[in-house]
Amino acid sequence: MSQSQQTIEPWLRGILRCPQCKGELVDAVHTTGEPAGTSETTATTTTAETAELRCDACHLAYPVEGGVPVLLVDLARRTDG
Repeated sequence: MSQSQQTIEPWLRGILRCPQCKGELVDAVHTTGEPAGTSETTATTTTAETAELRCDACHLAYPVEGGVPVLLVDLARRTDG
């Protein structure tokens, strides 16, 4: 996790729950890869890591923006399994 991705304070982590199912949330990092070049010879992959809180019970991941969890079901990302 990069220096710019702030973690959530432990006391706050202990009380946060998934707004969908009230399950426990765990710290996670979502990595995305996007092609940076357009031609075949310069095609490279640029990866971006974003902090998130993941619920393993209902398979949703909530983004953490600037150290602040965004616990809105409509903005959550569906995880696979």
